[in-house]
Amino acid sequence: MAYGLRCANANNVVGRGSSPTYAEQMDLETEFDMATVVREGNQLSKKKLYGNFAVDIVLFNAQFIGSITGLMIASIVLSWTAQVTVLPSFMLFGFAVGTLIKTLVMYPDFKQSSRSDIFTLMCDPYASPLRGRPVKLQGELIGRGDPGYKFGSDLKLQDPSGMIYTRYASRFGPIGNFLFGSSKVQNLIGSQVNVVGWFRRGIAPWLDLIHLESNSATVNSYHRFWSLTVAVGAIILGFGLFFVL
Repeated sequence: MAYGLRCANANNVVGRGSSPTYAEQMDLETEFDMATVVREGNQLSKKKLYGNFAVDIVLFNAQFIGSITGLMIASIVLSWTAQVTVLPSFMLFGFAVGTLIKTLVMYPDFKQSSRSDIFTLMCDPYASPLRGRPVKLQGELIGRGDPGYKFGSDLKLQDPSGMIYTRYASRFGPIGNFLFGSSKVQNLIGSQVNVVGWFRRGIAPWLDLIHLESNSATVNSYHRFWSLTVAVGAIILGFGLFFVL
């Protein structure tokens, strides 16, 4: 009997064998074909996968790379001038440039976003946790992103093909998120909505919300706001150190 089980398990994994699998004996349709998965995996572009991975690493460290680059430029400029504030100023400029590049790549222009569904997005093997893909989705808000937390500002969006965690971001930071979660989210749950956002996939997929519209309300989310604010602040501080001190 143990031998028969081993043979049956082997057939299930390989997908072929001299004896039928349990599913074949019961006339069940195949829902997960490992052979197909392996075949499709072999057809993926490894060059594109590794290239995307390298871009994500650079993007993740964009502020650090920018700061180091600014410091290197400052060391060259310092040979022409005795102004010691060149070092922190150019480091801030580099940090700001790195932040701007990272923000623009993570949150690209959403005006050209295409309509899709959750399942299709999940099937993209090249999806990134950093490089957002602007998309339009239509579905129902079925609950909060964190079930049971009645002040949560994040949402769960469901369409006929699947469900996805949807992140909201206020211009007023955590306080704005708290106020949105405590005062508006409950009224949105159960609504049919049209959503625009940036799709990402890491360990799990999620959507960074840009715009949400239902029959009763319109919601805007501002994920880029604080990154751009930090970048502008670094530029202003850099100029202040360079010209004032």
